[in-house]
Amino acid sequence: MTEKSGFGTIEQVNVTLRGRAGSPLVIHSFSEKAKKEIRDKQQKKAKTAKEERKPLEEVQAAKYIDTHGRECAPVTAIKKCLISAATAMSDLTKVALRQAIFVAPTLDRSSMLIPIELYDGTNAVGVMREDAVTIGINTRGLSYRPEYTEWQLRVTIEFNTTLISKGQLKALLNHAGWGVGICEGRPEKSSALGWGRFEVTEFE
Repeated sequence: MTEKSGFGTIEQVNVTLRGRAGSPLVIHSFSEKAKKEIRDKQQKKAKTAKEERKPLEEVQAAKYIDTHGRECAPVTAIKKCLISAATAMSDLTKVALRQAIFVAPTLDRSSMLIPIELYDGTNAVGVMREDAVTIGINTRGLSYRPEYTEWQLRVTIEFNTTLISKGQLKALLNHAGWGVGICEGRPEKSSALGWGRFEVTEFE
């Protein structure tokens, strides 16, 4: 679809991003419990004894669930991924790119969540993974998060052709999937676990 605007021509493309072999998608939303702990600390409330950890509940709380009950990834992760990838493109800048593209879930353009699917298009269900993590500077702990070993995301990207061409956008997506990734443990993070890497399997 193409439309004219006062600041250029806007086109859109439907894109399917499919997880690379050996690169799971690991999700970690900001749970209500974590928000409450921050609010209590800011309000200088007395600390309470730590509750017994319940890994399965922590995994469920770390998921993004949409109004249809589907497990999702945040749509903002895709745009952030593309903007980070712009550093490797000599003809694109992060500042221009922020204004040049708009990303939305293909299935529900008004949502901020993208359903995580299996390769056949059915809804994916994350399984629990346990990882040792560093908290603060020297404290070690365990993190429980949902993992999707087979995953794909379908998004629609609107782009201003005055600022970025369709060819540039596809090259940007390919580099973003190879070297940046999305969500937890992605290559650009200090942990560099290689999670969240993807291939572009549809671009039309």
